Parts: sequence; structure tokens; C-alpha cells
Amino acid sequence: MTKSNGHTDLVNLRFLLVVITLLFIAIGQLAAQESKSKKKKKYFNGTFSFETSYDDNILKYSQKYLDRFMNNEDEGRFNIETYDDLVINPALELGSDVKIFKKQKTEFTLKYSYNAFVVNNIKNWSMFYVGVEQNLSKRASFKLFYSYIPEFYVRHFRDKDWVPIYGYTPQTFVPFSFSKDNYGFWIQNTFFKSTRIRLYLYYAEYFHNSHFTEYDCKNYSYRLQLNQKVTKNFRFDFSYEFLISDAKGYDQPGETKETSDDADASHEGDEFGLGLSYKFPDIKKHDNDLSLEVDYAVRYYTTDNYVELDPEHAGRVDNMLSYAVKYRYRLKKNMYLTAFYRWNGRDSNTESPINSEYVSEEKDYRQGIVGLEYSWRFKF
Repeated sequence: MTKSNGHTDLVNLRFLLVVITLLFIAIGQLAAQESKSKKKKKYFNGTFSFETSYDDNILKYSQKYLDRFMNNEDEGRFNIETYDDLVINPALELGSDVKIFKKQKTEFTLKYSYNAFVVNNIKNWSMFYVGVEQNLSKRASFKLFYSYIPEFYVRHFRDKDWVPIYGYTPQTFVPFSFSKDNYGFWIQNTFFKSTRIRLYLYYAEYFHNSHFTEYDCKNYSYRLQLNQKVTKNFRFDFSYEFLISDAKGYDQPGETKETSDDADASHEGDEFGLGLSYKFPDIKKHDNDLSLEVDYAVRYYTTDNYVELDPEHAGRVDNMLSYAVKYRYRLKKNMYLTAFYRWNGRDSNTESPINSEYVSEEKDYRQGIVGLEYSWRFKF
């Protein structure tokens, strides 16, 4: 998939390869310098995980489109075999701890994950991640990180620019997909032994395929997170995030957002998160714990387009709720098995009665995901 600004996936992959190569050369040099010590030391650590799950609404369709799919309506819209699927998600994370700045630890991390849909492989996607964390003291540290998604398929939509040529025919339904570059930074400090506060800053760029370049956007967000250990076995987390998304809003040379007749998906949002975690007594010397996470977000679309021009976004407000329940059990010293259930939902409406019902029918959805994850931590 070619990005709308001229960059290609190949450029990003080359960048990642260069970073990875330089990273491991640096670690190798540091390891070689310390190899004179009599005791053999393991310089690398890793985590391999393998997750299997069942997703009951892989494209996050509203009930309107689930019904149309089941009734074989809208020829050309549904390029899937089933609206639900089994998902396999293997992931590998590698890291190394070295001391570059005096006695303060520096941690390098590389990660790759892949999501494979058993029936609907059009939804397969992968992610690359690289990060560097630097300790400032025993209580404070910061991290820089970058992640890249080469291609993520959302679903098929009708390309309105093709309608005047082909009419409302099946061939006007085309894939809506994007690639994503995400740059992040966080800094944290621990107060009173058990209170940790972390501040995140994010910048992300989305590049959509050639049919929907008006949706290209730049996202800016910050997140404040509190982690509080209440007792030896009980902890709670609270977070707040603010997001600004600036969409391109046009798709033709010479156009601007103000002169375009295209969709403008620019928006702002607030998100609140709460997490609870409890560690149960060991079962035959095996750790086990239960956690609950709840997130609530409100998204306000900020386009100045008239309702008649942009009915999907004009005046639109999304209310999104998600929660997850996880139970983790330690199988062996470095092996864990986690059972989980996640639920996601969105209710959309607008300030105008003209498109409020339409937006709700188009954008409301419910999604449930249940699965198991096996993870193994190792050193070498």
C-alpha cells in the first residue's frame, strides 16, 4: 500500500532494519566490553506469547450491517466469509539491559506481533515496535518508542467519487485501509514507595489507501496515569487521555479542507480508564491474579461541513465503553497462562435531528472477544 504523502512501506521497513542493526551492534559492543568478567552473564531477555481468541464482530459492524450481511444484501460491500472469526496472535519481544550512563540502567526493546484471522485473512495485520527506556534514578525513568503498522484493513466502503461514473454498483465498494506511524514518550516517578505517576505524549500519522486519502490525519495526545498499590495484593490504576485528530479533509490537488466536498473526520476526545488488580493466595506455590479494566471515551467531531455534505461526521458525538476481565496463572517459573474477555461498544449520535438516526444506525456497534494467552519469559 502506498502512502498518500509519497512515503512507502519499504522506507519504513528499511528504517526499522537500520535501527535494529545499530541497536544490536551497540549492545554487542557493550557486552563484549564486559565479557572479561569471570561470571558468564546473560545480556538479552525476551518474551514469547501466543494468543488465541474468538471475536464475534471482527469489522465492528452495526446491527444494520450485520442484518444486511446475513440477508446477502449490498453486493460488493462484504468481502468477508463470516462476521466473526478465530484470531491467532503470536508475538516476540526481545530486550537488553546495559549501563551506558554510569550506574543507571538503559533498556532496549524490540517487538513484533502478527494477528492472523483463520477464516477472513483480509483482516490479517502486523506491528513492529522499538523502544529505549532510561533510568534517571531508582524511582524515575523515561522511555522513547516507535511503532509501525504496515497495513490495517477496516472494511469496504463506497467510494463516492466513483458513483458519478459507475453509479450505485458493486464495483464502487472499495477497501478502506491505512498504515500507521506512532511516536511516543513517557516519563514516570514513584512517590511514597507505592504511588507511581506516568505522563505519556503521543504523535501518530495515519496514511490511507488511494480511495480515501481525505482521511489521512495527524493525531496528538497526552495521557496521565496513576498506579497505586493499596495493599500487598491489591492495586488500582487510573488514567486520563486527551486526543486531537487533524484530518486532511480533501483528496484532490488544489483543494483545501475549506473548499473540498470530501468528508472531514477531525475530532477531539477525552478518555478515562480505571483498572483493578488482585493477587490471590498461591495455588500449590503458583501465582495467580485477577484484573479488571474499564475505559470510557467521548469523541467530538469538529468539522465545519454542513450535515448535507458530511452526514457521517457533522455534529457527531461518539460515546465508547470497553472493559476487560483477565485471570492469570503461573504455570512454571517463567510461564503464564491468561484467560480473558473483552467487550467494546460505541453509541453515536449528533446534535442535529437530520442525521442523528442515520449516524446511530451506521456507527453503533457491540463486540465481544474471549481468549487464552500463553507467555514465556526467557534470557540468553
